[in-house]
Amino acid sequence: MIEAQEALARATSDKDRYELAKQRADQRLQAPAPQQQAQQYAQQPQPQQQQAPVQVDAKAQSWAETNTWFGQDEVMTYAAFGVHRKLVEEEGFDPQSDEYYSEIDRRMRSEFPNKFQADKKPGRNQVAPAGSSASRSTKSGRRTVKLSPSQIAIAKRLNVPLEEYAKYVKD
Repeated sequence: MIEAQEALARATSDKDRYELAKQRADQRLQAPAPQQQAQQYAQQPQPQQQQAPVQVDAKAQSWAETNTWFGQDEVMTYAAFGVHRKLVEEEGFDPQSDEYYSEIDRRMRSEFPNKFQADKKPGRNQVAPAGSSASRSTKSGRRTVKLSPSQIAIAKRLNVPLEEYAKYVKD
């Protein structure tokens, strides 16, 4: 029974990787055609033209500047890309709408609540009363964290062991 479940899990994982690779390959094949057409129309008698710099969406730039972890924290950055893919491809969000960015923020805060705790109460440090730590017993031993199915899926997509991912979910 266990072997069958493991085989099923491997097959599902392989299928997900295959579909992702197929999507990327399809995107690569589709991307050059519009570029070539645009270049044909844009070409003037001038033999050399400078390529225009890539236009970055102002909302995306603003969001990335607001979320300083983006590009710095690898796990969260990849998780944001996963949330983006799910919102755009599966749920039909417009990636240039305010609702899209609100939903990414909401989902990232729900998946990584410990990373955003400092944002909730800026400037307020909570200090425990002097005698409280002596009267409290410290719990030793192993902590267990239960990952949601979406957290497991994110960890698998990032190729991060579940134990490592769980460390960042509950700190």
